[in-house]
Amino acid sequence: MSVSEGPLLCSKSKVLKKKAPFKIVFTSVICFFLFIYPGLNAKAQDSTSANQFEYNLDQCIDYALKHQNDVVNAKLNEDFANEQVLENKGKLLPHANINGSLIRNLKLATTLIPNTAGGNPGEKIPVQFGSKTTSAISGQINQTVFNSNYFLGLKAAKVFTELSTHNLDVTVVGTRVNVTKAYYNVLVTKEGIRISQSNLDQISKALKDVKAKYDAGIAETVDVNRIQVQYNNALTGIGNQQRLYELSLQQLKFQMGMPQNDHLELTQTVSDFTTEQVGNIDTSNFLLTDRPEIAVQQTQIALNELSLRSVKLSYLPELSAYLNYGRNYFSSSFADIYNRGFGNSALGLTLSFPIFQGTERTHQINEAKISLRQSQNDLDNLSQRIHLEVKDAYTQFINNNASLKTQKENMGLTQGVFDRIRYKFDQGVSSSLDLLSAENELQLAQSNYIDALLSTLMSRVDLEQALGKLGK
Repeated sequence: MSVSEGPLLCSKSKVLKKKAPFKIVFTSVICFFLFIYPGLNAKAQDSTSANQFEYNLDQCIDYALKHQNDVVNAKLNEDFANEQVLENKGKLLPHANINGSLIRNLKLATTLIPNTAGGNPGEKIPVQFGSKTTSAISGQINQTVFNSNYFLGLKAAKVFTELSTHNLDVTVVGTRVNVTKAYYNVLVTKEGIRISQSNLDQISKALKDVKAKYDAGIAETVDVNRIQVQYNNALTGIGNQQRLYELSLQQLKFQMGMPQNDHLELTQTVSDFTTEQVGNIDTSNFLLTDRPEIAVQQTQIALNELSLRSVKLSYLPELSAYLNYGRNYFSSSFADIYNRGFGNSALGLTLSFPIFQGTERTHQINEAKISLRQSQNDLDNLSQRIHLEVKDAYTQFINNNASLKTQKENMGLTQGVFDRIRYKFDQGVSSSLDLLSAENELQLAQSNYIDALLSTLMSRVDLEQALGKLGK
């Protein structure tokens, strides 16, 4: 039964009902399994397809190093480079091939030869040579004895493998940076929600108290409305923060290479990453070789050196050996073409010695020298840039860390001010404007603290990356 027949079968159920109840039941079962059950089964599979994860930062990074697209492709590039090494090794092995042909001459070629048999050499007579049907089978083995490009190509392939490995290291570091920053962003956003929720609880209590005073005839309507506005704004702000939290979690899963429908729960809080707990960063033992980009550039220089050497060695001759064997068959018909064959074989050497090719190779050597000098200059520039990055990252981290300490202290001070104003408001000494002013100052201090916290954590990651110590 086709799918298109299903609705027709269901539409005929009324007719079947009059004739046979068994057919009605049978038809209903068929319709259920054809149209209803697959949809229910698909929905059930969709609801259970999402995976559940509870990860800390290290586990998130480990997951990313296995699933993140850039890391996976970098590992594939490393495998590709290994295959190129094997490919170049294969060029030094013997190469063998077999050739065959079968020809049916519809009309043999005619040529003119002197009529020496008739005693008249000046006369040209037409003759045809060859057989109507010919066939040939031959096989040959070639072996490179000396070819500078082959041997340098093998060495260059190994260096290229090192380059792909170093590029993988750069990709791994970049992935660690992206995942760590996204992880911190989630935690800081969650901390902001916690602080805002605590602030909302304070406003809610103040609103409840002022409404009670209003009901008792102590407070005015304007006091209730002012605090109600503050409460509404705080409630809306938390809703916005919740949506930003969900977005930051989606961004973290993207950086990890995790499907968006999977559920990820973080097992750490922002307090696990305060500067007091992680300690200060030591920059005294910094080495340029700790940065994988240095290894990448050094490998590029090695490749350019091999390229220059390859052009210079192109003046050397190429030597190869070969061994072949074949058989030729001739006949006037297809039927007995392979009844009789004539063998042939040869063993030889082939030498190719480039004598003069204009000025092409001279300019190729100059071009390779220029490329080599450029890569060396790039290494010097990279070294200077890394030193500047370390200095800049260290300065940013120290400044952000100092700002964090200040904003944390300010938040504590404004919380104390708010508590005192709140106490005076409860006693009827302060007005609702004083309470709202203190509340706004507290929110500003809390916002400054969250910004300083995020900046400090991010700048710490940048400093660790600049020092080449991320993940070590």
